[in-house]
Amino acid sequence: MKIAIAFLAILITTHFNTFSQKRFITIDSTKIWINTIGTENRKKGQPVIVFESGMGTPMGNWDKVLNGISEMAPLITYDRPGIGESEPDNQMPTIKNVSDRLIKILNYLNLKPPYVLVGHSLGGAFVRGFAVYYPGMLAGLVIIDPADFTETHENKRLTFLDIGIANSTIDTLFKKWDKESIANKGTSTAPLSIQKEGEVLENMRKTDFKEITDSKLPNIPVHILTGGRYDTPERLRSKEFNDSLLFRSKMKHRVERWTDVIQSVDKGMLFYSGDAGHFVHWDDPELLISSIKIVLQDYELLKNKSNK
Repeated sequence: MKIAIAFLAILITTHFNTFSQKRFITIDSTKIWINTIGTENRKKGQPVIVFESGMGTPMGNWDKVLNGISEMAPLITYDRPGIGESEPDNQMPTIKNVSDRLIKILNYLNLKPPYVLVGHSLGGAFVRGFAVYYPGMLAGLVIIDPADFTETHENKRLTFLDIGIANSTIDTLFKKWDKESIANKGTSTAPLSIQKEGEVLENMRKTDFKEITDSKLPNIPVHILTGGRYDTPERLRSKEFNDSLLFRSKMKHRVERWTDVIQSVDKGMLFYSGDAGHFVHWDDPELLISSIKIVLQDYELLKNKSNK
């Protein structure tokens, strides 16, 4: 009886580990915390789903979608250096550095292309940036409420004009925020790795995301998911204008610009969830699961079409 129970325990453990394997791997002398599901059973040529989290966000933010997505394809989540369980490193988390490290992680795991990259917030800018440097490795992109790489200094101004703020007042606000940003440098109590990610995002905004927008998307399925619920905490809301109205104005302009992004490829889609906040995949997990299902189907259609 004891032998039978022990054998059963081994079977259960083995079965679980086949599907979910959280562990550390070492990349460039840095321990990186990862989770893989189904990669050992990957079929030849099958896309791997790769998740890129938002700024300072551990990989657990994807937990609600992993079961549903793992039924369709093998996947990997991970913590960037200094985030979650991963050790910090000495690199700035630029788009190129994050992309190169991700490739090293995938090579270490012997996971060859193609990949469907799924990125949230800052991770959305990172996965769009991956397409700049390594477009041939991609089967698709799913970009969730991203750090808005379509925003420029000029179109940002339009959102304020929409809610009745004069140009002179907008100039005053922008200058004030720039001064506050400079004054606050070096005073943050956030972990250094999160500060670095914030600095990288700030630098991208200063250049109107030129590193990204100078390159066209590869012709792969590209989805953008966004949430329409205003959920900024009271303590973070502006006392100078109506934040809720500004949010609505931003969404109007973003949806228009993001429509241009997804129309630049043959299989592009834009999903708007009125019930979801910034963490769309947490508030509305079925939407992301459905999106990835469509991306995988459309990737096969495009691949078969190109092979004819």
